[in-house]
Amino acid sequence: MQNCETYFFGNNTLPLVIESKKKITSRENFFSKLEKNREWVKKNLLRYGGILFRGFPLKGVDDFAESIKRIGLGVPIDYIGGDSPRIKIKEGVYTSTEAPPSFKIPLHNELSFVKYYPHHIYFFCEEPSLEGGATILGDARKIYQSINPEIRRKFQENGLKYVSHYYKKSFLIDLVNRLGKGHKRWDDVFETESKKDVEKKCIHHEFVYKWLKNDWLEVSQIRPAVTDHPETHEKIWFNQAQLYDFNKRLLGFGKYLGAKILYLRPHTRLHEVFYANGTKIDTKTMNHIHDVLDQETVFFSWQKGDLLILDNILSMHGRAPFKGKRRILTCMTNEI
Repeated sequence: MQNCETYFFGNNTLPLVIESKKKITSRENFFSKLEKNREWVKKNLLRYGGILFRGFPLKGVDDFAESIKRIGLGVPIDYIGGDSPRIKIKEGVYTSTEAPPSFKIPLHNELSFVKYYPHHIYFFCEEPSLEGGATILGDARKIYQSINPEIRRKFQENGLKYVSHYYKKSFLIDLVNRLGKGHKRWDDVFETESKKDVEKKCIHHEFVYKWLKNDWLEVSQIRPAVTDHPETHEKIWFNQAQLYDFNKRLLGFGKYLGAKILYLRPHTRLHEVFYANGTKIDTKTMNHIHDVLDQETVFFSWQKGDLLILDNILSMHGRAPFKGKRRILTCMTNEI
């Protein structure tokens, strides 16, 4: 981009950081720059997987939404079927996650467990945390290459079955959510109070659904664990089995023990994952995946006003634990 400096954090190649050589005080000038450089942005997203705009005069949700519109990579989509606790700010814009600050969210491709996943995902920093809170990143191409070939083959040949359970009313789970949001209600997941509308959305997204006792909902889908990028044709590790597996490595021993007691019955567990034929994935395999993700994780510290764009297929993201207030907004788009 003209009159801009580009660099990386340390020896990492994700994200590509863009800063203006001259101070830009007009938001309209920045929006215009985005419009004029759409092809440059597209080209470099395919090369690096992510671009961070830093030091530009962006101040809030409206500037964030306008930036996405001007970039023109696609149209915003709702977070239907996603189970991360979020607050919807305006159409297409949500808080990134309301999961407890002490919880690390491992690398994953957003909504990789649904058919109509977003091609791009955007983040905007309204308020960085005082300590920690990085949106961690990983190159899904490198992760594919780093996974043990036998595990990679087994995932690729078998595919994955994701299973989720959502409640409508539960005094106990509501109480737990007040202490730290985690288990979403089905009316939040599908953004409707109507069971008929839930069923229509399940059919549209090709979810298998089943209503359970006490107004619980089970949703499942079978998805590939590996994909080819539609434009670069590179092999990509594209799944989030590690987020659906109920284990100590993900939750930590204390949270795992508490969750095991709370969700003792399988039909109340938020997540489960299997190979597509219903076979359980062994702990050793899941730990290897966590090891690779940790090895390939890139950290960077947020600054207020930062705008991050990711190719959601090439790049994985997550969240480091943090202390203090933190407000990161997110939006997802699919191609027009």
